Amino acid sequence: MEGKSKPWFGKKAVGWGPAPKTWQGWLITILMVAIVILGFALFRFSIYSVIIFILDVTVFLIIASANSEKPETKES
Repeated sequence: MEGKSKPWFGKKAVGWGPAPKTWQGWLITILMVAIVILGFALFRFSIYSVIIFILDVTVFLIIASANSEKPETKES
């Protein structure tokens, strides 16, 4: 029997977007920020740094949505 793992990301109290809840979520968030900073440091605001930024944010959002709490549904 496979146990359910705890979601890495949850809802923010204020604002929009995923908030890290576990060490895995924090690791992914720190890696995302490090990749963006490294991309801008290496390519000095060229088109390559913009492409790295877009790809990094896209991958982050895919990982965050796959490993986050499922939204609550209201029944009327």
